Parts: sequence; C-alpha cells; structure tokens
Amino acid sequence: MSIDQAANARYGRIILGVYVGLNAVLLIGTSAVLWNFNARAHSHGISPNGQLGFRTQHTLASLRGWYVAQRAGFHFAAAAATVITVIVLALIVIAVVRRLNPLWLLLIPVLGGVAVAVSLVLAGHRADHAAVSVETPSRSASSHTM
Repeated sequence: MSIDQAANARYGRIILGVYVGLNAVLLIGTSAVLWNFNARAHSHGISPNGQLGFRTQHTLASLRGWYVAQRAGFHFAAAAATVITVIVLALIVIAVVRRLNPLWLLLIPVLGGVAVAVSLVLAGHRADHAAVSVETPSRSASSHTM
C-alpha cells in the first residue's frame, strides 16, 4: 500500500465516523425534542394550532380530543424514537467492534431514520384513534345511562 492509499483509507474512516456521529446526534436530538413535546402535551402546553401537533379531523373536533390525542401521539413517538435510537447505537457499536463491512455503518443510521419516520406515522394514527375514542362514548357507558 502506498502512502497515498493509506491516507485515503484514513480519510475514509474519518468521513464515515463523522457521518455516523452526526446521524447519532440527529437521532438523539429527535428523541429529546419528542420527549419535550410529550412533556408539553401532558401539561396542556400544546393548544390547538396549525403548526405543531397531530392534526386530523378527529383531533380538531373538540378541545378534549385535541389534548388526549397530543398526549397519546407524542408519548408513543417519544418512546418509539428512544427505543429506535438505542437499537441503532447498539448496532453501530457492534458493527465497529466486530469490524463489519463499512456499508453497515452507512445503512444502520438510514434504517434508524426510516424507522423513526414510520413511528411518527404510527403515532399520528394512535393520536387520531385516541381522539375518536374521546368523541364516541363507549357502549357500556351509554347502556348505563338508559
């Protein structure tokens, strides 16, 4: 191996390390932001608006439905993002320790990002379902009032 090839290999490892580190910071930051939104949602800090929150026909139908939806959605999103972040970081450590193909270090953060995106979609579904459950009283409650 010539001197230039060794330098190129070292720069490749540095670039890969920076890529993995930035993705790790991005995942950790996403989890932290979602936990912040979760805390705000549990303290009724996210009022109905057009910028932040899970907005569907059902979540906007009532004030109570909005708050229940935000609590359910942000709790699910924060917990899922945290679990995904821990798994991604563990897989990166395993890939580095076992000296696996560097392609794994490129793929693992991308798959983690996709998993977080999917978890946000699922959180939106859970938020909508929570709002629907607030709007429609259960049958057992309606049968007791008759």
